[in-house]
Amino acid sequence: MRLRTRGSKWNFTQLDYEFENFFMNISCVAVMRLPYSMRCMMAKRAHDCKRIINFFNYFRMMYCYIDIDNKTTEILLMCLFLLICVVFLWVMSYNISTFFAPVLKIVSWKLHMNEYLAGVTFLAFGNSCPDIIANLMPVRADAPIFTIAVGNALAIILLSGGAVCFLRPFKINGHCTVRDLLFLLLGVEVLRYVMVRGGPGTVTMWESIGLIFVYVVYVTVNVIDLVIMRYSMKKLRRELEEMKSLPTIPQNEYAARMGKLTSWEVDDELPIHDTTKYRRSTASGSHFIEATHAGYFVTPKQRDPPETVDVEKNRTYLYNSENPKNLMLFREFLESLNPIDGEAWELGGCCQRFFLIIRSPLVLLLLVFIPVVDFEKDKHGWSKLLNCLQIVLNPFVVITLVHSAVSSKYHTWYITLNLSISMWSPCLTLPLAIAIFLHSRTDVPPCYHLFYHNHMDSGHRVGGALRDCGHCL
Repeated sequence: MRLRTRGSKWNFTQLDYEFENFFMNISCVAVMRLPYSMRCMMAKRAHDCKRIINFFNYFRMMYCYIDIDNKTTEILLMCLFLLICVVFLWVMSYNISTFFAPVLKIVSWKLHMNEYLAGVTFLAFGNSCPDIIANLMPVRADAPIFTIAVGNALAIILLSGGAVCFLRPFKINGHCTVRDLLFLLLGVEVLRYVMVRGGPGTVTMWESIGLIFVYVVYVTVNVIDLVIMRYSMKKLRRELEEMKSLPTIPQNEYAARMGKLTSWEVDDELPIHDTTKYRRSTASGSHFIEATHAGYFVTPKQRDPPETVDVEKNRTYLYNSENPKNLMLFREFLESLNPIDGEAWELGGCCQRFFLIIRSPLVLLLLVFIPVVDFEKDKHGWSKLLNCLQIVLNPFVVITLVHSAVSSKYHTWYITLNLSISMWSPCLTLPLAIAIFLHSRTDVPPCYHLFYHNHMDSGHRVGGALRDCGHCL
């Protein structure tokens, strides 16, 4: 019998009712203030400890499974968790530089975007999506999310922008810079109006939509600006052709218009550069030595831009119509799963090689699940057998992790994998993988390779799901 049903007989007070709901109202952070002998019991019974967990219940793992009973062990475990966070950050960095960034540039190139439009759309979404997902998690329920978002924006503008200006010299487009700064000021003024008009702590739905609408207008202006620039480029090319047909070409006017056209073409292009020399200098450490000799605290001079990648040549580099369709199938498969870069191994020193060995299990895990589409690589990163296996593996793993997270059934301190839905995914993916295996070749990627990666973007979600395991730290 609950207290409220017995209240009239025993004269229970409001304090008694609050004590009855003690475990429903207490914050999980309060567990850290209790004696070690009571923390396991509180971690099991406090409802907030069950609400803020994701794939692992860290409180139950620490105080029930590991059974921490002193401050020293607790500090050592926190240092271990901190090290795991650093590993997750490295995995995210490697995932972005190796898998995500090349595909992002290829998609932008296929959509005929320039650097500015790709930056305010794909790159902006890629930067903001992790923050949005993390802020919507239960562990951030009582956090000042909007203040955190503003702080992140300031850090990106000031810290990241300043670091880029210091490390990578570049030419600023005055027109685009003025446009971006004006929209930044507009966003600040709209935000200030919302804060003053609504009063402290109140933002309506329409005011939120107004903030989002400013970004929509900003993207629209960027698209219109690109369309107008390309129309002006076509018009300027026609004028230059007409000037060439004149008996006497006005040299000064012709040079001025040609310079204007050249500057517009630089802003319009989104070339895919060959970064082989940069990767070699990074692997060997020569870029650090050169920076040290030149003075590390001096912004380096602008070097010649790298060569543009010949996309079609890299795609058909090994193609021969007389080759069998499965030529060196297993060798290609094993080379694709090699977690140690041979070039980095040859150019690197002892410390570099030790780092390559240490990181190899994580790199192997990423290579198994995430497809590679990179125009700089031979065959654009195509590996017939591995990519066909990923068609079956990725949907199965993603559906399993998402369904398990939604069902939220735990065995002691870790989540129980729910296979009731994902077990049926091979019924669809296995015939598709067999059809692609029979149709494709090993010496050239199929025409649908890029679309294959877009559909197989679940590989990135696998990496994201693995990183989400550390969000409750």
